[in-house]
Amino acid sequence: MNAGAYREPVRIEKSSFTEDGIGNRLSVWSEYYKGYAYMNNLSGSEYWEAAQTQSQNTVMFVLRYHPLLGAMNTKGYRIVHCGREYDITSIDNVQYKNKTIKIRATAKE
Repeated sequence: MNAGAYREPVRIEKSSFTEDGIGNRLSVWSEYYKGYAYMNNLSGSEYWEAAQTQSQNTVMFVLRYHPLLGAMNTKGYRIVHCGREYDITSIDNVQYKNKTIKIRATAKE
């Protein structure tokens, strides 16, 4: 894929916990990684698989590999693109070559 394809700015945020003044645990999101991605709607079998689980707002984000991206999981991270939040459903280090990462994410309602 050529370098010009990665033109959509994305921010990946990490969830952490803090306490308020009276000791309640609060979930906060902080910036973990900022970069550019190639975005693609699902097609073919991926689309029908998502449709069966009622997740039609699923998008594939393709990013250049970075060690921070390789350390992520699907539970404590989310993607923000153009002010819209996406829950990460899967992360794929393509062929374990450490060149590209495919992240499947579902838009929050």
